[in-house]
Amino acid sequence: MSGGVEASGERSVAAGRDIGWVHTGDRVTVLPPAALGPVLCPPGLVDVPRRAAHFVGRDAEGAVLDGESETVVICGLGGVGKSSLAARWALRHTADRNPVWWITAESRADVEAGLAGLAAAMQPELIDVLPQEALRERALQWLSAHGGWLLVLDNVTDPADVEGLLARSGGRGRVVVTSRTTDGWYGIGRVLVLPVLAAGEAVELFTRVATHAGPRDTTGAEGLCETLGQLPLAVEIAAAYCGRTATPPLAYLARLGTGGGPGNAEEAVARTLRVTLDRLGASDPSAGELLRLLAWFAPDRIPVPLLPSGSGVREALGELAAHSMVTLHEDGSVSVHRLVQAVARRADRQDPHREPGLIERARLAAETALVRAVPQDSMDPAHWETWRGVRPHLEAYLRCSDPGKDDGALLGTLVAAAMYLTLNALAEGAVAMYERALAGAERLVGPEHPYTVGVRGGMIVVLAETGRGAEAIRLAAGVVRDMTEEYGADHRLVFVARRCLAQAHQLSGLVGEAVALHEGVVEDMVRVLGEGDRQTLEALVELSAVYRSAYRILDAVAVCSQAEAGLAAALGADHPETLMARLNLAALYGVAGQGERTRAGFEELLPVCVRVLGEHHPITVTVAESLAELPL
Repeated sequence: MSGGVEASGERSVAAGRDIGWVHTGDRVTVLPPAALGPVLCPPGLVDVPRRAAHFVGRDAEGAVLDGESETVVICGLGGVGKSSLAARWALRHTADRNPVWWITAESRADVEAGLAGLAAAMQPELIDVLPQEALRERALQWLSAHGGWLLVLDNVTDPADVEGLLARSGGRGRVVVTSRTTDGWYGIGRVLVLPVLAAGEAVELFTRVATHAGPRDTTGAEGLCETLGQLPLAVEIAAAYCGRTATPPLAYLARLGTGGGPGNAEEAVARTLRVTLDRLGASDPSAGELLRLLAWFAPDRIPVPLLPSGSGVREALGELAAHSMVTLHEDGSVSVHRLVQAVARRADRQDPHREPGLIERARLAAETALVRAVPQDSMDPAHWETWRGVRPHLEAYLRCSDPGKDDGALLGTLVAAAMYLTLNALAEGAVAMYERALAGAERLVGPEHPYTVGVRGGMIVVLAETGRGAEAIRLAAGVVRDMTEEYGADHRLVFVARRCLAQAHQLSGLVGEAVALHEGVVEDMVRVLGEGDRQTLEALVELSAVYRSAYRILDAVAVCSQAEAGLAAALGADHPETLMARLNLAALYGVAGQGERTRAGFEELLPVCVRVLGEHHPITVTVAESLAELPL
């Protein structure tokens, strides 16, 4: 198997590339003071990534945007300038509206991530401590309570993805939507259909772009723009080429060949791309390779970690930007129009820049870049900001690529992404990641391989947490049955599967059944593995959590105390597993009404956590805040 799938076999849901099981009791939600206070929006908060350097016409459409107080939905062909118009209009209002915020909204997950990004920009100190769901909710609460803001929801594919946001915001600010579809917007907003440019405006755009660095021969621009269907994106790419190379429009038209025409947006862009890449390929072949790579990511703000690191990359990007193929941002990230991306990753044996082999090579390069860019540890909140930046590009790659070609290395990335999404309460996205990882694992190593079982176990837990308890229990029971047949009843992996079945019952609210299942598996693990085995001790921690759910507090205290002592002996007093067990035990003393022991436990634990984990680690912060909240 390529790419190297690794399995720890002990716990499921991986941190990084390996798979392991996660106790529900291990999850820590940190609530720093800033998270408990009101959301504060700093003045002049603006994020509008698409800035049209050359903009012509659209006066009538701008007047509609100015005159409307409700949501406006700008619709039209890809490449017609919907995003450019929205950006142009939004930037005109940065002085009288705050914040002015841009959200790529191709899916509901994109909308949620964009809202979380808004909350993080308002209060950067919360980036590494609050999960995405909490950040999103803070943004929605702020929008619903304040006016004077402006949101641009770019490239919405399904109106249902933004209905919740529009309903919660209550019309207190302005929302501008861009979408290729005119369907489904009745009752949501006014639809503004954006046509291609008028003939004179298309020529004006061509002339501005072609001559911005100096005089150029523009004879024949009218015929060239007409051939390109007066589509702004295609006109701008052609004009950038003519300006950069001093090629007259008539000569460019001869190179362009025939075909295309009004309404055929993708074909018009494909023809202009080929002419540009013909020229760049002669001097810098890496430019075409780089564009094909970028085509597999999300269109906006492709971060530096996903870009090649070799020499000449910035120069190639500069050439692409000079030819209006990409947009470069101050932070080093890159944006590409989604229609350019669609063309660049579509194989065409008649186009030397889009031969199937080149497209496949670019896909593999994109997959490798994603695998390298994702954080190793999804559980550490310090990595969540990185995840927020990479996640939309991973999801874009998954939408565009064939699951049957997923490499083994990508499976670890999918599991790490699923764990990040789980910890950020984004269960639907986590299930989707697990499902794809599971399909890949079954194909690459087989349905009974320990790695595959671990992926299946992680998905079971998330299914149960999302209210799909019956489905989770059926899947978990099947895993127990299959693993028992494969390995025998006393195998470690069978114990893992049985713990997962018990956890599925617990998360589904079937606490009595969960208690019986957990007690049964712990009894068998003690018999086979021994009381001091790490896996047995982890199962005891889980059992204490189940007892607490069943209000058997004294039993929970006894079992957790046993587990804490065993983990200290097996792993050391400073191991994070031991510290987590001590935290749980101190909290259980409080539930049992033993406040003095709770205080003593937290006071003893806090300096150890600071020394071992650091003062900002979630466990340390939780101990400190739990101690501060105890009554004097």
